Amino acid sequence: MASVALPSGRKSLTLSLTWLLASGLFLITVENVWLDSWLRSKVPDFPSLVPQPPGIAWLLTFAAIGIACSVLLVGQILLLRRPGVSRNAKIISGITVLAVLCLSLVWFRVTSGLASPPHL
Repeated sequence: MASVALPSGRKSLTLSLTWLLASGLFLITVENVWLDSWLRSKVPDFPSLVPQPPGIAWLLTFAAIGIACSVLLVGQILLLRRPGVSRNAKIISGITVLAVLCLSLVWFRVTSGLASPPHL
């Protein structure tokens, strides 16, 4: 099977989707773990946006994050095997995916009540 390189100037769809999914997971995690607690300390009447376990909202969010992490991991594996993507793009996206997966684990630990939010 012959491998086809991407034309110059054209980005990989897998790389774009990996960045989009990683950005979304990063924003959800940062908001739920750090931003929400900071806002509630500054404005006590601020409604919490963090789903509480074992509610249905938490289960659905947990399932969505789990699926997104799985898709992100598969996308990264496919990206590593793609010949038309630069080595630097593969390394940077790999580090980003690893960081987002770790943040997702932090989200699970904090929202499930297993740990308190880490201090920045």
